[in-house]
Amino acid sequence: MKKILLVSFVLVALFACTKNNDNVKAELEKALPTIALNSLGLVQQTGPFNQSDVIQVTFGGSITKAEPGTVDFAWYTAPSSGAPELVDSVHFNSWKEDAGSANGNNSVNTTFIGTTYPNTTAFSGNLNLKLAKLPGGSKSYTLKVYGRTKDNEVGSVSVTKFVTIK
Repeated sequence: MKKILLVSFVLVALFACTKNNDNVKAELEKALPTIALNSLGLVQQTGPFNQSDVIQVTFGGSITKAEPGTVDFAWYTAPSSGAPELVDSVHFNSWKEDAGSANGNNSVNTTFIGTTYPNTTAFSGNLNLKLAKLPGGSKSYTLKVYGRTKDNEVGSVSVTKFVTIK
């Protein structure tokens, strides 16, 4: 009799925990942003850089209940005082695009990774960026990357003084 009660208790606890876990996941998913970019960095490169250099930038984030749309990046001045100014920007029509004249010979390549949340996909992307349009003279620049869904929801991430050009 004790064994039956113990087995019954374990089964009830097991199914109750599983159901609770599903409810927790559903509630957490509601709180997630549609798109979030949350990391941005250089891949094994250090500055200062030359205008002739091409850098490899990595970024990451997630998309919930949406499809990926487009990617953009923009370079801004990084003044010690005053407002930053836009120096250059590039638009990619998708999250995977080879270098070509339409994108200033820059490229993006993104890998989408499944998660334990049924409607959420993580991603890791790489940008190959030409620095030719950034004026030199030991000036620093801020990089901002924008990710958009097909419904035009926008997420972004930036790093101030990301590069310095000799």
